[in-house]
Amino acid sequence: MQGWLFGKLKWLLLIAAIGGPVLAFFCWQDGERRKDVMARGVETTASIDGATRTKGRRSGTSYKIDLSWTDAQGTRHKAKDVSVSTEYADRIIVDNKIAVDSTKIRYIADGAETPNLIISDDESHQEETDRIMIYVGAGAGIIGLLGSGLIFSRSRRRQPQPA
Repeated sequence: MQGWLFGKLKWLLLIAAIGGPVLAFFCWQDGERRKDVMARGVETTASIDGATRTKGRRSGTSYKIDLSWTDAQGTRHKAKDVSVSTEYADRIIVDNKIAVDSTKIRYIADGAETPNLIISDDESHQEETDRIMIYVGAGAGIIGLLGSGLIFSRSRRRQPQPA
């Protein structure tokens, strides 16, 4: 039993050593994208066309909204499945109905099929979540590296020496 548990712990620490920095990198990258949109993006008002609530077995509830807007040249844009925080969703969805018909957004129209956008009212919460996840990822990576090093060096010492 102890050997089985030790083996599982070894793999868990190895996964944390790899997965933690990957998580931190992707959250940092998302934060940089958001900073770029805040600096170079155009602010406008978008219509909220729909909302989706997804309940996961373990991960809780996530919310996505569909947006549409018209730019200064008169071109109509749409963005589907834009992730929003639970706090923002609670403000715009009341009794399972969308209570707000529009929201302020910032976007960069770079010709991509899916526009690079952020919801202005939800930006601070998304930024805070990314900042926390960078620390969580970095911490998991450090614990994983130190723990893996300790466990792998310990398991090498345990191997019987040939006589």
